[in-house]
Amino acid sequence: MKKVKKIKVKILKDINKPILLLTLLYAILGCFLILDASSISSVLYYKTDSEYYFFIRQLRFVGYSIIASIFVLKTPTAKYRRLSLIASLFFIGALLYVYIENSINTSVNDVTLSMFGGRFQPGEFLKVFLIMYMGSYYGDWANNKNHKKYSFLFPLFLCAVSAIVILLGGDFGSAAIMLALYALVFMSVPSKDTTVKVVKAIACIGLVFSVLVLKFAYVIIPEDVLNKSYRLNRLVYKSPCDRYEENSGYQVCNGYIAIDNGGLFGTGIGESVQKYMYLPASHTDFIFPIVVEELGSLFGVLIILGYVVIIVLVLKVSKECYKLQNSIICYGIAIYFMLHIFVNLGGVLGIIPLTGVPLPFLSYGGSFCIVVISSFAIVQRIHVENKAEERYKLYMESKNE
Repeated sequence: MKKVKKIKVKILKDINKPILLLTLLYAILGCFLILDASSISSVLYYKTDSEYYFFIRQLRFVGYSIIASIFVLKTPTAKYRRLSLIASLFFIGALLYVYIENSINTSVNDVTLSMFGGRFQPGEFLKVFLIMYMGSYYGDWANNKNHKKYSFLFPLFLCAVSAIVILLGGDFGSAAIMLALYALVFMSVPSKDTTVKVVKAIACIGLVFSVLVLKFAYVIIPEDVLNKSYRLNRLVYKSPCDRYEENSGYQVCNGYIAIDNGGLFGTGIGESVQKYMYLPASHTDFIFPIVVEELGSLFGVLIILGYVVIIVLVLKVSKECYKLQNSIICYGIAIYFMLHIFVNLGGVLGIIPLTGVPLPFLSYGGSFCIVVISSFAIVQRIHVENKAEERYKLYMESKNE
């Protein structure tokens, strides 16, 4: 702690320029792609007063994200453990409150909270706050040889509670991502403790089993059972165009049609056919097929490659960390980002069941937009501290010579 206080942090000088440029590029690109994808549905389907409705709101969300990122950049990582624990407990409490209130008053499952004149999703904030807490907690835990035998379970307990409440609230996609995310973050924690190794093995087996269930549940579960529930019916994801009139086939099939219409180079900006009410979620979960339809498969590949570059850059920052806490946090954010991309594109392309998870930067959404951009601000803060630590070590070496 004392050493950190001596380190002079230079945010503007040491900020990671490639991550900053890609974050801004994707955030701005996302706003205009949302404008293009929602211009028809905003008036015809959502009955808003303007075709710019979702575009203007997304611009606001990006603005809020930038303000939040400034605060994140100014917050030392040494404060993360206490701040993330308080925030995690607050959002878990908010989720429980929403779930209990809805269960009593409306009997409707929901995991959104009304506050400050708007609605937001506590679960989205919880994902990153719990990554921060896990990194901070396990960073200290791994360096403390006198820790209690089962003390490593406390963060996992918070993670399990948050995922269970999200699951009970009906958001199966977010719950699945949370469980996979927390399991992968926990498996990255270095430890020679036998009990920890056993829990890691259980987590690994659980992940593999969950993937197999998602992939092959439609083969195991009887068809009449799958057809009784809208959510269970999503587990039937093969040959969506043969099930065009079913909920599980309609959107994915129209996504296929959009991608096929686009070819290599696209039909041109504003020329999408599928956004004319064929894909009601054209500006949210299914924005990628609309982008490919208008700008082509080559542009779609470029978007995916850009995502890969961002993930690699974040993992590089993780590898360069001097503190285990910061390394775990960066790794967790990379996994968080990657899981959302995989689950969204996997569902849209019919590789896995459709779960309704947004695509980072490009899908419309306030809570998700703020969390994604702020999470990269966390990476930036860690990168800045890495550079400051590097300067400090060089200074101490030159002083000792």
